[in-house]
Amino acid sequence: MEWTVLVPVKDLGRAKSRLRGAVPGVPHQDLVLALVLDTLDAALACPAVAAVLVVCSDEAVAAAARDLGAKVLPDEPDAGLNPALAHGAAAAGAGPLAALAGDLPALRGTDLAAALDAVTVRGYVRDAAGTGTTLLAAPAGVPLAPRFGAGSARAHAQSGAVELTGAGPSLRRDVDTADDLAAAARLGLGPRTRAILASVQGTVATWDPESGAGSVLLDDGTPVDFPATAFAASGLRLLRLGQRVRLAYGPDGTVAAVSLVTMPPTGLFS
Repeated sequence: MEWTVLVPVKDLGRAKSRLRGAVPGVPHQDLVLALVLDTLDAALACPAVAAVLVVCSDEAVAAAARDLGAKVLPDEPDAGLNPALAHGAAAAGAGPLAALAGDLPALRGTDLAAALDAVTVRGYVRDAAGTGTTLLAAPAGVPLAPRFGAGSARAHAQSGAVELTGAGPSLRRDVDTADDLAAAARLGLGPRTRAILASVQGTVATWDPESGAGSVLLDDGTPVDFPATAFAASGLRLLRLGQRVRLAYGPDGTVAAVSLVTMPPTGLFS
């Protein structure tokens, strides 16, 4: 079967409120958009997927999704996930449909393909926490009937959907919190989310030459400590106060490395 995958996405400013501030110095909307685009990338690369339809009215999401090759449908109901999915299903027409969470930055197309290939009746994939749903799929002629929201895994089971128990870990690892993001990083993030975690810049505020530990003041004024192991990973011999540096975050959400930001040459004789 060639699937149409529906991905509902809230406006970036309202989405993922529990993830706000998870990566100090990174605008919340940039992080959420990276999660969505890495999810779309994986879905578009899945051999079982014929089309990806993003249901969203956020212009930034819509433009970026179209650039990737996804279709976009404005969320005209603007009444939550289930009405958005019903709107998308009506627009998609006949054929097998799947609703996919938009916060799966570690998603592998092979994991999605394996889950879709296992669908013979309406089925769902339980998230890593065990209570939510990351994928709901229905063969052609079977209503999708989404029941997303708190306790959606139980709600989908009670509505007659069959759990797809063999789903790979990347399909189950949605991201709602900083801990979820760290868990996704351990699986291997998509390129946009990975770049977000390696793009934080600031200035050296403190540095202890004996231990190697110090702190950085980010551009938004947020102080961030870095451990001695991060300095050791930098390959640098010393740091000076006021130097511009880039922080790279590790899978556990702490600063894993510090590197100097190379400034372009300036001046009359440069």
